[in-house]
Amino acid sequence: MNALAPIARASDSEPIKPVGAVTAALQVLRCLGRHAEPRRLSEIVRELGLNPSTTLNILRTLEHEGLVTLDRDAKRYGLGQGLADLAAPLLRDDAQHRFARALDAAAKELGATVALWRLVGDDVELVQVAESAAVMRIAFSVGRRLPRFLGAMGRVVAARLDVSAEALEAGFARVAWASPPDYAQWRADLETTRETGIGVDRGHVNRGVLGVAVPVELESPPLHIIAAAMFETDQGPGIPTIARRLQSVAAHAAEAIRS
Repeated sequence: MNALAPIARASDSEPIKPVGAVTAALQVLRCLGRHAEPRRLSEIVRELGLNPSTTLNILRTLEHEGLVTLDRDAKRYGLGQGLADLAAPLLRDDAQHRFARALDAAAKELGATVALWRLVGDDVELVQVAESAAVMRIAFSVGRRLPRFLGAMGRVVAARLDVSAEALEAGFARVAWASPPDYAQWRADLETTRETGIGVDRGHVNRGVLGVAVPVELESPPLHIIAAAMFETDQGPGIPTIARRLQSVAAHAAEAIRS
């Protein structure tokens, strides 16, 4: 059967013609879903009979949107977490609401902006955020993307990714630091983060702002991160207190993601 043939709607007899690019993108996603292991471009093209250039552009677009992941070393594509995010409204249950309440409670308790970020290619994207009730607070917009090695969450990502020293240095250089940390010290921070599971940034992203982050997934690599950003003061909670609170939120996030 021709995948691009007109399809009759159930509501009337007037046929509609599917948009070719959309149909091809869905074919690619279904192809990736049929296989337990990620696929090379050539394997996808051979299985679907699509144009290689068109397929590559589709894959790049799907990766940008978080629906497909790319292992750049192996050059293999797999399904991305963004598909689950798209389906979330259909699957939502109490776990989603418990996570939202935990996120909001942590923001108010810590006097911080607390957010769930997800790894999308070379970036992290803001998925959900809660702000404190303070008059002066840090604001982020859902959907915002930042370099994956930025700040506290960047340390969590970099510490858990299996990448070369060259890729680490290139990712570090890509970050527009307000006050760049010494690279050797940043690498040492990664070792600490790897041991503790806690990423910390003191004023390197924004002067006077403390960032603390923890991974949602306990196995490498992290796909989601819970991060808090707050103005650093002598009266604020210590790093261990912040980290424990964020780890509690991360547990709720893991449950919500699984659901």
